[in-house]
Amino acid sequence: MCNRILIIMALSFLTTGFFAAENKTKTKKPVQEAPKVQRGYVPKAEITIVEGEDTLVKEYRINGQLRAIKVTPKSGFPPYYLIDRQGTGEFVKLGPDMGEEMTVPNWILIEW
Repeated sequence: MCNRILIIMALSFLTTGFFAAENKTKTKKPVQEAPKVQRGYVPKAEITIVEGEDTLVKEYRINGQLRAIKVTPKSGFPPYYLIDRQGTGEFVKLGPDMGEEMTVPNWILIEW
C-alpha cells in the first residue's frame, strides 16, 4: 500500500515537471501597445457644403454621422440650424426667435 502511494507521488512529480518544462519552451507573443491618444483630443467635423438655388447648406459630420446642418437662405433671412442632440437622427430646429433654448456642448465619452 505504501509502495503504491510512493509510486503515485513520484509519477505526479515527474509529470508536473514535464508540463512545467513544456510551458517554458513556448515562445510568448509580443503584446501590441495601444495607440497613444493625445489628451484633450476632439474629433474634427467633416463639413460638406451644398449650394442650392435659394439656400446654402453646410452638413457637419463626426465619425461619418450627420450631427448638424446649417441652412443659410440667400434671400436675406438669418441662418438656422438643425441639430441632432442625442445622435439618434432626430433633428431639432434652432435659430433666432425660434423659442428653443441654447444647446450645450455634448461629448461622447464611451461608445460601443
